[in-house]
Amino acid sequence: MLRISRFDGEAAISTTPGPRIGWLDSLRGVAILLVVVLHAGESLRVAGGSTAGVDGFNLFLEPFRMPVLMFLSGILLPRSVAKPWREYLAGKVSLVAWPYLLWSLIILAASGDLSPGGVVQIVYLAPTYLWYLWFILVFYALAYPLRHLPPLVASGVGLVASLVLPDGSRPGTMAFLAAFFFFGAWCAVHPRLLERAVAIPWLVSAGAASAAAVGVFNVVDRNVLYRAEYAWGVLGGLVVVCWIFPRLGATRATRALEFVGRYSIVFYVAHLGPIMITLALADAVGLAGEWFVLPLLLLGGVGVPLGLAWVYSTREHASVNLLFELPALKSRPRERADGFHRARA
Repeated sequence: MLRISRFDGEAAISTTPGPRIGWLDSLRGVAILLVVVLHAGESLRVAGGSTAGVDGFNLFLEPFRMPVLMFLSGILLPRSVAKPWREYLAGKVSLVAWPYLLWSLIILAASGDLSPGGVVQIVYLAPTYLWYLWFILVFYALAYPLRHLPPLVASGVGLVASLVLPDGSRPGTMAFLAAFFFFGAWCAVHPRLLERAVAIPWLVSAGAASAAAVGVFNVVDRNVLYRAEYAWGVLGGLVVVCWIFPRLGATRATRALEFVGRYSIVFYVAHLGPIMITLALADAVGLAGEWFVLPLLLLGGVGVPLGLAWVYSTREHASVNLLFELPALKSRPRERADGFHRARA
């Protein structure tokens, strides 16, 4: 049975939500792993390697990855804005702003662009692939003063704004994703309506068909990405995943995905470095065009963050914890992980 009313935490790119939330963690885990696949394929293509198959896969799923993550972030919003403003602010600074700032500096330094201009852009432009966290910070900054506004109204305003703003622009993209962020908040306030919707077979079938259509449109370069005219396909995709994931049950695979979902902040900020290092090594020995390079990139892009996430989940290493949260602002109970499938925080 689909349940979202117990969901609590800080962001869909999350570190340590409250109660165990099963399928929502699994869905977040899948979404963040798809981001890793995207960046592995893009990096290999730029290096001139073979990306047969993965390009079409990434293009088909491109319209859905970030809206799904925004939707999950929005589901967290009602419980979050119910907190006193000091606690609300501390949580956002500790668990979103801090890793965004720290890892933006790390990425700029690694790319040789740690100039004053680049550092200033972190505040107003998000010059690295961490733009999702920057968007989330903007949405959370708006959400608290607008907490008494019905979320569906805010969602509608975002969708309308994305219609009039230039396609492909940063403001247009932000408005489109804001619509799904606040739509997630509305679903959290009205969970029974979502439960009823995904229990209607014809609606799930229609959602699957509309999502498939938008995915194919994107593959054939119809320019559907983050455009309000194609929001119906993204909504269809949300209906499908909200039908599928609660029915997966508790298995080793879903528990693994839940772990990735709970520590998705680690996978999000730390995956691209290992991918680029692995690709550079393959290119140095003349193997960048071989078929096995993509699996190696995925192994590095998932394996290194997985190790960091496991260490982080033990809560025993302050230096690792500091990479993903600012404990001085956000105190957390100390919890241990007893293995990959049961890691909790």
